[in-house]
Parts: sequence; C-alpha cells; structure tokens
Amino acid sequence: MATRTTRLTLKTSIEETLLSKVLCYPKPSQEELHKRLEQLRALNIEELILEGPHKINGLNVIGKGCDSLVVKALLKDRVIALKIRRVDSHVKNLLPEGENQKMANSVNVGAKVYAFSEDFIAMELIEGVHIDVFIRQASRDLIEVVIRDLLEQCRRLDLIGLDHGELSRAHKHIIITTQAKPVIIDFSSSSKQRKPSNVSSVFSFLFLSKTELSHVLCQKLNVSFTRDVAIKALREYKKSLSEESFKRILELIV
Repeated sequence: MATRTTRLTLKTSIEETLLSKVLCYPKPSQEELHKRLEQLRALNIEELILEGPHKINGLNVIGKGCDSLVVKALLKDRVIALKIRRVDSHVKNLLPEGENQKMANSVNVGAKVYAFSEDFIAMELIEGVHIDVFIRQASRDLIEVVIRDLLEQCRRLDLIGLDHGELSRAHKHIIITTQAKPVIIDFSSSSKQRKPSNVSSVFSFLFLSKTELSHVLCQKLNVSFTRDVAIKALREYKKSLSEESFKRILELIV
C-alpha cells in the first residue's frame, strides 16, 4: 500500500509546527527547532520529503530508531537520506558517526556521506532489500557474488581499523541494492578504538549462527565446511589480518 508523502520546505516559517515534529522528535520546541534549522541550512538541505513505512506524529519517515530518525530530503536537487538525532537520544551528537562513516567511504564502504553536523548526517539514499530477504529470494550464483563483495568490504574496514560494531546483526545493517550491491549502513556503533571484527561478525552471522537464515544460505551455497574448520580460519584471520588467511575464509564458501 502506498504511503502518504508530505514535503516541507525550509525556506519559510509557515510549516514550522510540522518541521518541529520531525526535526525535534519526540519533544518539539521552538528553540531546538531554530538551532536545527540553522544546521540544515548550513548543510544546504532545502526540503524534507516525508514518506516511508514508519509513522511519527502522523508523518511518514523511512527509518525510526531509539536514537535517530531517517527521512528523505532534498540537497541541491538531489534526493538523499537525512539522519536526524532524536532530542531524547543518549548520543550527544552525530559528529563521531559522520566522521567514521566518511572513513568507511574512503575505502568504498557505506552510503556516501555528503555533509554532517551535530544533529544530522546527509548521505546517499540507499534503496533495496535487507540481506535476509535477498538471501531467500536470490539465486546461488548471485548470492556468491554478493557475499564475496560484502566480505571484501568488511576486510577493508578491518584493515583501516574501523569496527562497525553491529554486524553480528547483519540483517538490520546490510542492504542489497537492485544492482545486487551490498551496502553496509548505520555506523552509529562504529569505533576506531576496538579491535575490528567485521569479517568475523558477518561470516559468523551468515554461516555459524544456527538460525533459519543461516540454514537456508548454507543449503543454497551447498557449503561443506565444519564449524570447527570455520572457527579456526576466522581465528587465524583475526590474529593476522593477512591476505592469505582471508582467502582461506573465501575458499570455504566460493
């Protein structure tokens, strides 16, 4: 069923009440709204495009979490995704997340970040299906290509010392686009202080988690390795991060 679309421009004060419901969710206030509008103008955001599967205060958004909302927005005639820090978020600001996501972008990982501020991240709009849906629908050959690409992206994150932090729940943090490109999203838990475990986390989620999804994937790819062999390969990789140890992980599945 189609969802309603509401467009709110930042150029006039007529729609401030509606803007406040989104930009200052869940505690609208004029003072906070004006502070946030200044940030959006500095980021060159022209308009909010409110549509999507989630509702807040009667308005549609494309994402809703404990610390943030995600809406579509207009940036210099380009439709983008705009992450908005909730007023009641335990996260003080989005600057570290924006910096870490740009770091991921430097190795061609994640949605491209255009700009960010204390309360907003303006980034590339990624449309597709989450990886669990993709695995159930796609062919074996396509799944092999996508998972290899995904693991190579995770390795690049490992090599620059950036741990995503949530890839043990990959079904919530990996979208497969219509061009069959895996995109890692949501760097809110990312850190440069932890030892990175991106390859290990994704591989374990996909092949060792004993979930129904893991069972479906193993059947589709006809994998034959034992759990002990996989764990040994992951430990060797995590210890050395060498190209040779990474290749041994890929050889288990392709």
